[in-house]
Amino acid sequence: MKQGKHYTNLILWIFLAAIIAYFGYNVASSLSEPLTTSTAIEYEAGAGCYTTGFVVRDEEILTSAYDITVITCAEGAHVAANEAVATGYLSDGAQQRQSRIQGLQEQLTQLQYAWSASSSLADQAALDTEIQSNLLSLAKFTARRDMNSAQDVSPELKGLVLRRSAGAGDTDAIHAQLENVQEELTRLQEQAAADTRPITADHAGTYSGVADGYETVLTPGKLQTMTAQDYNLIEPETVPENAIGKLIRGTTWYYVTTLPASELKDVKEGARVQLLFARDVYDQLDMTVERVGNNEAGYKLLVLSCDKYMQNVTLLRQQSADVVFNSYQGLRVPKDAVRVEDGGQTGVYVLEGATACWKPITILHDNGESYVVELDKTSTANLWPGDEIIIHAKNLYDGKVVGK
Repeated sequence: MKQGKHYTNLILWIFLAAIIAYFGYNVASSLSEPLTTSTAIEYEAGAGCYTTGFVVRDEEILTSAYDITVITCAEGAHVAANEAVATGYLSDGAQQRQSRIQGLQEQLTQLQYAWSASSSLADQAALDTEIQSNLLSLAKFTARRDMNSAQDVSPELKGLVLRRSAGAGDTDAIHAQLENVQEELTRLQEQAAADTRPITADHAGTYSGVADGYETVLTPGKLQTMTAQDYNLIEPETVPENAIGKLIRGTTWYYVTTLPASELKDVKEGARVQLLFARDVYDQLDMTVERVGNNEAGYKLLVLSCDKYMQNVTLLRQQSADVVFNSYQGLRVPKDAVRVEDGGQTGVYVLEGATACWKPITILHDNGESYVVELDKTSTANLWPGDEIIIHAKNLYDGKVVGK
């Protein structure tokens, strides 16, 4: 009887030792390789390279034959054929007269709005509504930094405010002042005809106030035959002393650079790429591969083209940029979390409650320390945004209880 009790105690001690060993092993395992996870997030990565190149446009330098020249055209503004981009003066007096003419023209516009309001608006309530509408438009254009549109609204607003501040008996005074301003303006304009000349554009285009000497060195035509060696020899010419800017023909502009031939081995003409300048323009621009040159000592010439955003690039010339040839959208997965099962299937384990759950993945792009994998929402068995991906844990298998 005592012997049987002895064996029972022995078995209990052995069983207890086994339990302690089991838990001790798990504690040691968790300490040596603790459970770590990372959340699956939507992610976009690009495959490309960083380079420095030139912005190229079809340009013509504008010059002035006058000692005193005042630019009247805004940077990046579109001008029609024979439209004035500047005004030339034969004397200081002519320039001062022109300043007076511009002031009178603005005053005349305001008076015309005030006179029109006095004729068409029946009461102050309607006038207040008109002023409020113009103030809202002015605030909107200012917030957008659209100074051209804001400038267009200002004369009408000033005229309406002028009319609002005037009494009912001031209508005749406004009309008389309007006639006086018109008379003085006509007289000064007749005098200006003798010593003031508009400088006009020969053809339609986009105006830029900066000439840099590359206008005839870098042209769309030369890009068609340029080599990588030619690119390395690019130097600007001397800008004429009487230059007042340049006129850009058309809406297409180019970006030319050289890149290692290995970076361009899979790039074809006509392909779409993205360009992100390092400064000045911060939007990602969609470009077309216009030309890929021959391999010259391990480098190839790359020419990209774009028919948008001309008003944003008129001042750009030599620019550093990221050229993105391919863009990958999906989920970001740490490389350490990716596993290959015996059948060759690639996937990850995710934590669902306290259980490890296997989810297959399709790798789209190697992003260094992580992969971009396909986001497939056709099944809950696939990896989804927000899933807790297990990076480190020992002896994982589908359905294993791993805790947290």
